[in-house]
Amino acid sequence: MELDIASTAQIVGDNKTAESFLKAAQARKQAINSVFWNEEKGQWLDYWISNETSSQECQRWKCSNQSNIAFASNFVPIWIDLFNSDTCIVEKVKKSFQSSGLLGAVGIATSLTRSGEQWDFPNGWAPLQHMIVEGLAKSGLQEAKSMAQDIAMRWINSNYVAYKETGAMHEKYYVEKCGDIGGGGEYIPQTGFGWSNGVVFAFLEEFGWPEDLKIGCN
Repeated sequence: MELDIASTAQIVGDNKTAESFLKAAQARKQAINSVFWNEEKGQWLDYWISNETSSQECQRWKCSNQSNIAFASNFVPIWIDLFNSDTCIVEKVKKSFQSSGLLGAVGIATSLTRSGEQWDFPNGWAPLQHMIVEGLAKSGLQEAKSMAQDIAMRWINSNYVAYKETGAMHEKYYVEKCGDIGGGGEYIPQTGFGWSNGVVFAFLEEFGWPEDLKIGCN
């Protein structure tokens, strides 16, 4: 947000405001990293705060309060320009992501937990695919860009196959098998579907579709 405001301010010639919000952006980056970043894992981990702690109290950061559970959301900050422009961070995140177990045959799983709930394995949701892929693609690391394109092509292909089989786009998809519609949760999975449509269009705009790449489940 701060970078957007700074960019707009620069366009209209308000350099003082631009400078102020660029500083604020760096402060936010430092705050995010100081609480959530785990250097050893190369991920931004959830941080647990005790239920007994009030919002008025000062918090002392504890390593033990960082969650060790693998979620796709652990990698979402790479979508932010402050992080995807940092080659060192991108390299660590890429390696961590590759070994996380979250990357399935046709997309990124939300978690590794098989709970039967919609926000767990093997469901993959379009917004998470988009944020991680876009972050990797915007980085200066060619290996990360190639990984982003590969994930995008697999996701588009699976969405296309499911559409041809069912006549609809779906809110979520399983990531283990091409064309497999997601499930779980407390309601019948929805069709339509705004963010699924939007992410496919965004990926096609970003990467196109290679002429030599066949579409369909092989």
